[in-house]
Amino acid sequence: MDSTAVAGSSAAFLSEDGDFAAQLNGKDLIIHLNPVSSDFKEVQIVKLKETPTRFLRFSRPKRLAQSDTIGSQDESAGRRILCASDTRILVWDLHPLQLHAEIENIESGALNIDFGTDENEVIVFHAWNTKLTIHSLDSGRSQVIKSPKFSHYNSFGFRPRTRQFAILLKPETSDLLTIHERGSYELVNRVILPTSDAQGLKWSPDGNWIAVWDAASAGTKLLIFTADGNLFRTYIGSPESESVFDLGVRSIEWSPAICEGDASDLLAVGKVDGTIDILNTKTFSCSMTLSHAFPMDQPSPSAWHERSVTAEGSLGYTELPASSAFSMISESTGPPRGASVMAFSANGAFLSTVDQTRPNVVWVWDLKTEPGLVSALLHDHAVRQIVWHPSRTEFLVTTFNSIVPAVRYWSLDKHPSIIPIPVSRSEGGKYDVRWLPSGQDDVPALWFGTLEEYVLGHLELEDGAQQFRVAYSVNNKSSNNHCSNTSR
Repeated sequence: MDSTAVAGSSAAFLSEDGDFAAQLNGKDLIIHLNPVSSDFKEVQIVKLKETPTRFLRFSRPKRLAQSDTIGSQDESAGRRILCASDTRILVWDLHPLQLHAEIENIESGALNIDFGTDENEVIVFHAWNTKLTIHSLDSGRSQVIKSPKFSHYNSFGFRPRTRQFAILLKPETSDLLTIHERGSYELVNRVILPTSDAQGLKWSPDGNWIAVWDAASAGTKLLIFTADGNLFRTYIGSPESESVFDLGVRSIEWSPAICEGDASDLLAVGKVDGTIDILNTKTFSCSMTLSHAFPMDQPSPSAWHERSVTAEGSLGYTELPASSAFSMISESTGPPRGASVMAFSANGAFLSTVDQTRPNVVWVWDLKTEPGLVSALLHDHAVRQIVWHPSRTEFLVTTFNSIVPAVRYWSLDKHPSIIPIPVSRSEGGKYDVRWLPSGQDDVPALWFGTLEEYVLGHLELEDGAQQFRVAYSVNNKSSNNHCSNTSR
């Protein structure tokens, strides 16, 4: 899985956009250069001298033009892959596959290693968060930012399109937000934050805003900054919540900017008490509050319960009255923990959520046409992922079901379904799913898999039921592809 540190000597990974796949098998790094192509599949093997590999990353695409053919040579030009051990980082060009750069003698114990603003930068978060080093592959020079607060992806980010860099720092007792120019990393602004313990930052997809949220113990506290680091608004909760004990913010999520030049017009603020405040980004005031409770005084939304629907144990959804369905689901014990998943549809009109009070329920909300709860999907196991299609109003769900490898499918205009996937069972139910952007044939394709294997395919209707058709597989048993070897 991309953006995940490597565990063990055998693992499979995907690029963020799904255009490339890679496997680690001992000292072999196996790179699938065009798995989504309908033509000849090219696989190459790099022999690694140093193991174990701690980080494996693909550079991110410069753009995802949905009208272009996915996986084309032009779209893939300039893409790279890095492989990092505890002391060395190797970077390869993918087309053609050749070693581009080698960074030696890095300090051991790095917490995160990834590409930076583009494929020409590598960033290294050092042990104990003492510093962040930015390596330029073009110039061979490096720059240092001291005392990053965290190394995870909620603590730093690059501005969409123009790629200025924002990061949370903790040099002493106060939290700092610093913003840096692209490439040179010259300081644009340095802000001492009025926070007790800032937990993260996120750029808006349109690049106009930076949101920073404080620890839940501080109550609801969300700081909105302009792109150059000036404080625009502090959100401390809706007026209706002032009389209620405030448990603070757990996470936030921006709505997408649908087209270049469009604004991200909504910001979802997930609270520890299980509610979600929806802010409009013109004033950053609360336009509605979502509550993870069955609305007894409103028309009943559709509720779908996961069940065995055949004698062989195949899974499917059965529609039930919402009041009956929710009576079957017990709430988790312990204090409230809030929304663990919030995901917007591609057009920003719908929001799907998972609340930790009932971690096996997916809630689907309409935010624009008729605001309110549209549907709920109830499962036998906790929900792991919700992934919206990049252009359609439909999403996929994975759960921690270790018995049946399957993906759950929801669409606005179809009954939801559960589709089995032909991969090996994962003992922990840690399945990963992601859509590919639609190509010219407009057939929705997706990857599904585990750290051991992935399959690429598409959903199709057969005898009235959704089926998964495999087009390509990535696993350590594959040997039917053209391979060439390179030693490094």
